[in-house]
Amino acid sequence: MLKVLITAMASFWLMLVPAVVSGNTVQAQQTAAAVLSESKPGGMYAETVKSEAVTQAADTAQPENKTADTQAAVTATSEAEKKYPVTEPVAGRDDVVAFTDAGNGFRVYIPAELELYPLGINPVAVLRGENKVKGLRLAIDVSAVDSKGPLMPFQVDAFREDFLRLVKNSVKDSASGKKILTSGEVELAGHKAVHVVSTNLSADGKRRLLRDEYVFVTQNRMFVVMYMMDEKLYPEYQERIPEWMESVEISQVWKKINVEGTSLATEVPASCISLKDPSEVSMTMEVYGNESIMVGLVSYPAAQFAFMPSALESLQETERTAVLEGLKQKLAADTKGAAAGYKGDFVTVGGHSCVKATYEVSGSNNESYTFVKDGKVFELGFVFKPEHEKAIRPVIIHVLENLQI
Repeated sequence: MLKVLITAMASFWLMLVPAVVSGNTVQAQQTAAAVLSESKPGGMYAETVKSEAVTQAADTAQPENKTADTQAAVTATSEAEKKYPVTEPVAGRDDVVAFTDAGNGFRVYIPAELELYPLGINPVAVLRGENKVKGLRLAIDVSAVDSKGPLMPFQVDAFREDFLRLVKNSVKDSASGKKILTSGEVELAGHKAVHVVSTNLSADGKRRLLRDEYVFVTQNRMFVVMYMMDEKLYPEYQERIPEWMESVEISQVWKKINVEGTSLATEVPASCISLKDPSEVSMTMEVYGNESIMVGLVSYPAAQFAFMPSALESLQETERTAVLEGLKQKLAADTKGAAAGYKGDFVTVGGHSCVKATYEVSGSNNESYTFVKDGKVFELGFVFKPEHEKAIRPVIIHVLENLQI
């Protein structure tokens, strides 16, 4: 396992940085440009219009005259209503409700006055709401920015800077008298965001329409929260919107990885990319990593660990000592003596006895868990920089809690 992770770590930056620089920065800029597009508000409500049309068809059609298509539309709408939007009351408040998009790890308070529209399964739009009397509208979108690997932290910062540049350029390119009232970076509940308030002339040129939007960027996702209204309505909401936005929560999103041909599986952060060496044939494995941590799952034939017993449960003290010494010697051989500070201990993970080992190699902390089952040796390993210990410890706990053997 260690040999696999060391190899992956050595080539990690060579693999990751060119991918994100060549592909993701461009894609992120294109996504930002789409958010800034003046045609966006109309497109943002296309799903709402379609959903309303389906609902109206369902309401007006008589049961005996419904076509198969209408029946399917009704079923689809019914399922959408069960899934979206996901809101819940906020204790002690009746002016807001909490909206949660669990799949993307996003939560924020929204005004309770809005009528919310079910969107069903949608790759971008996650919430649409409207107060038809006042003309206040809300749209929340989530876009992926990781087609070629997650953004690095410095690229997340660069994204926000590029977005602000695009905001300024959008005024020059505007055909509808666009004005920027506010633009800059803000921090809300510990999350950095771009905040832009802009106005455009309506299609008839008689009114100015205002958009108050917040853009959050993580390594693999972009969240856009946009309030839209007539400019004359803005004084009523100008102070309330920032207060609602202070409730924002952005949490870790996970994806499942599985070692092919085995039951060995777990979950890793969605920002991780595969670092598996396709030429490796001596073991069955999966290796994933981002800028903070690498996670490896490996299945070995037991013959590669001749010193290991057929099971790790109920071993005598002398047997445990032999196992720990065998793993220590194998580690030294795999790293050519580069591993330092080895410490091994027997622990239980998910009801399975295993050996937890910690050591340091080339300035990186290593933590591995070794299991024996059905004539094979399984290892789950982590590599991370010491300065990331506090941040990645919850990740390690999650990976361990979701380990399947």
